[in-house]
This record gives sequence, C-alpha cells and structure tokens, in this order.
Amino acid sequence: MAEQESGGGRAFPRIIRKTDVFSSPWVTLVEKDVQFAERGAPQTYHCLTQAPYVGVLAVTPDGRIPIVRQYRPAVEGWTWEFPAGTVDRGETPEAAAIRELAEETGLEADTVTDLGTFIPDTGRLQVESHAFFIRTRASALYTAETGLEIRLVTTAELLRMMRTLEFRHQLHWAIVAAAMVRADWKDLGL
Repeated sequence: MAEQESGGGRAFPRIIRKTDVFSSPWVTLVEKDVQFAERGAPQTYHCLTQAPYVGVLAVTPDGRIPIVRQYRPAVEGWTWEFPAGTVDRGETPEAAAIRELAEETGLEADTVTDLGTFIPDTGRLQVESHAFFIRTRASALYTAETGLEIRLVTTAELLRMMRTLEFRHQLHWAIVAAAMVRADWKDLGL
C-alpha cells in the first residue's frame, strides 16, 4: 500500500533514481533506487527491459493453429511457440503481430483481435507483452527461415502439447488463457 509523505503530498513508494547499467540490441539492465517512506533509506532493484513484445495465436481457415519451433539460447534448448517477436521502433503492436505472423509462417492476417497488454514478470522484467488472435486468409505456409520449423496443429493437438509440456512457453500459455477469457474461446472457433 502506498504511503503519503507528510506535507509534500508525494506518494510513496517512488523511484528516485533510474540508470541503464548495461545495454545490448536486445535488452537493457536497469538499476532503480526506490524510496518506500519519507525517512526510509532507498533500496536498489534491477530489472531487464526491451522493446514491447507481441505473441500471436492464429488460426487458418481450416481451423489449424500455426506454431514454430526454434532453438532458444536463453533456455539452451528447442521450444514450440506461437509466432512472436518485438515491436520495431515506430510500429504499432498490431502491425508487429501481423508482420511476425507473416515473417515466421507466411500466413496473411484476415481479422485481428487484440487480447490485451500484459506484464510477463513483475519482479524482473519491464516490458509490455501484447497478445493477439488472428484469423488468417490462407492455410498455405512458405519455407521457414533457417533454424525455424513451422507446424500447423489442431486445437486438440495444441492442448495435448500443453498437457505434456511439449509446448511450455509460459507467455504463450497466457495467450491461450486470454483467448479463452477475453475473446470467448468458442467464438474464436477453437
């Protein structure tokens, strides 16, 4: 619960210093000094930030869901995921979702439903995560870029992969949950 500073009207906690400690093209490590009370000593916290993220749960006209498999150095393994990526400078999250779907699968968007903007890890990440549901125009895929495998699965296959944790990208599980809760899973034809 936020505490009010006596006399000044400024609320606590508050960030009193923010510094970029390290930056790469992909992430920035940020150090923040947070003061929790008027007479309290600041405490230092660290987080990672990056460009906003988009993830796409898409469905083809014949009811299949595109997923992609790629090697992820962060987890030192191969993962199945929905088409996803970061928002380029000057690009809207919706445009990024349409672009990522096309880049990773060759599929074109027909209708786009914004499922919401989420915060994936409140303790360590300072990044917006945008979820979208996209109905595609065609079910034909193109040849995947090097290191990327594309697969079209049924809803039943996706749910089996989730039960067995073959599909275990937590943010992408959240996209399925968002589709179920915010857009009504049945209305999406899933």
